[in-house]
Amino acid sequence: MRQSAVSFNADGLSFEGIVACPSDAPTTVPGVVICHPHPLHGGNMDNNVVLAVSFTLAEQGIASLRFNFRGVGNSQGQHTKGEREHHEALAAFDFLQSWPGVDRRRLGLAGYSFGTRVILANPALQKRAKAIALVSPAIEALEGSPLAKDKRPSFLITGGRDKLVQSKAWPSVLDTFALRPGSHVEPSADHFWVGQEVLMAEKVAQFLSRHLG
Repeated sequence: MRQSAVSFNADGLSFEGIVACPSDAPTTVPGVVICHPHPLHGGNMDNNVVLAVSFTLAEQGIASLRFNFRGVGNSQGQHTKGEREHHEALAAFDFLQSWPGVDRRRLGLAGYSFGTRVILANPALQKRAKAIALVSPAIEALEGSPLAKDKRPSFLITGGRDKLVQSKAWPSVLDTFALRPGSHVEPSADHFWVGQEVLMAEKVAQFLSRHLG
């Protein structure tokens, strides 16, 4: 895997990120933008879940761009409780699709916790992705999401011991989606996936690999 520190602009601000590419990539590869967990609770692009997804994607021949939301690390701006964070996610798509060797027709989206809220609330962001993977999304973020009317493939995964996610309520909500998302509940994992990162990341990467080609 090759990693490159990058920066890009959005909403009048500068954002930092890391592009991770497979070491032995063919001419072109799919790409995935990864959105990190809550900035006010220590979330950033080097979170254990984000890193696990990025590294596992590279192992499966997929490039990724993970980045810091506004106000995190060296990214400019201030946290807006998810109201404007989709701007940097959209700009991350623009940046990744122009990266040498990335096939702009095969782009996906992944988010963890707060990152899933940003994704679920913004149809413009959803439409940029050919497939969407959501790690530990809250039930209230799923309810009423514009994604429910979309027919692009999506996948949800959470831990059975996650006290922040009501996974038992998932079935009734997912039944309202035009294309019911795939889902998996890992019984021994909690919201933070400590010690379970590889298992989670493999399922996410398998889904994205299947739909991005």
